[in-house]
Amino acid sequence: MHDQGLAKNREHSRLHRVAYLAAVLVIVALVAGLYAYLHSPSKTEGAKEPKGPIVVCSAGSLAIPLQELAHNFEKEYGIKVLIEPSGSVEAVRKVTDFGRNCDVVAVADYRLIPMFMVPRFAKWYVAFATNSIVVAYTESSKYANEVAELRDPLNVFKILARNDVKYGFSDPNRDPCGYRSVGVIGLVALETHNLSILEDLVISKIPGSSYKIVNGTLHVYVPASIEPQGNLVVRPKEVDLVSLLESGAIDYAFEYRSVAAQHGLRYIELPGSVNLADPTQARKYSRVVVHILVGTDKEKAITMAPIVYGVTVPVNAEHSGAALLFVKYLLEHGRETFARNGQRLLQEPLGYGDVPEELRSIVRLEKS
Repeated sequence: MHDQGLAKNREHSRLHRVAYLAAVLVIVALVAGLYAYLHSPSKTEGAKEPKGPIVVCSAGSLAIPLQELAHNFEKEYGIKVLIEPSGSVEAVRKVTDFGRNCDVVAVADYRLIPMFMVPRFAKWYVAFATNSIVVAYTESSKYANEVAELRDPLNVFKILARNDVKYGFSDPNRDPCGYRSVGVIGLVALETHNLSILEDLVISKIPGSSYKIVNGTLHVYVPASIEPQGNLVVRPKEVDLVSLLESGAIDYAFEYRSVAAQHGLRYIELPGSVNLADPTQARKYSRVVVHILVGTDKEKAITMAPIVYGVTVPVNAEHSGAALLFVKYLLEHGRETFARNGQRLLQEPLGYGDVPEELRSIVRLEKS
């Protein structure tokens, strides 16, 4: 009986150890599973969210090259990208004023990001591309043959001032191409010592607009609400004018060179002294300042400068990890796509602010 009791005790002890080990293994498995879940790719700092779709709130002039890049990006990474074009000021205000989800903001004037978004809505931005302002037209435009034979391209402004010619630019309050168009007209007025160009093409056509010269600098003031008169047409963004040109509703439009090239339009190349494309002419460009949203608390004074585009991922982006991957893809693989669409990327992108580690090897860090 004593031996049987010992055997029973040994068996009971063995079963106790087995049960204990089983419990330990279950606990280890649960801990391992929890660790794997918490440290899975969807939970790491680099990718805090499901993979897209990424919403890119972009300048209208970026729509075509970004659509091409988005297509290639989706094929490579399986992440869908939705391009939502508008005027750049409007793109920024979607985030700052209207609470929209924009995973990426890409604008035609990089200065809009520090002006409106930093530091509350963005912590960093990259300047990455250039462009120039041209006067676009078609073979059906009034005086098209005369324009094509101009020896001095600045004489196109005399043609624009003719009463039977309709011309257009985008809304300066919504779109950088708009305030740049006004700025170019101001620069031409200074270059030719003929302020009537500005008066004829802008001031007399936009009620509430005005200008003054202070210490040699021309300041042009554009009211927040624009109701153009006469033969001037204003649309929210520069690409909206393309269909008007093609249909013959207007004869000429101030456009980015890339937009004119993408849509097969004829265009007049303006001199480097006024087209906002030449970095060496920056001091000359700064002789004109365009004030937008005049009469509101959003009023801004924008000094004319060489055209440089910018991009950022807003602080409140829903898909920040995937968005950052798309920005990196744009900077590393966008050069050929942009060149094919009549636009040039900077030789070396410029990074400002708290640039993410993933981008630091492909941008030159600058002081904000």
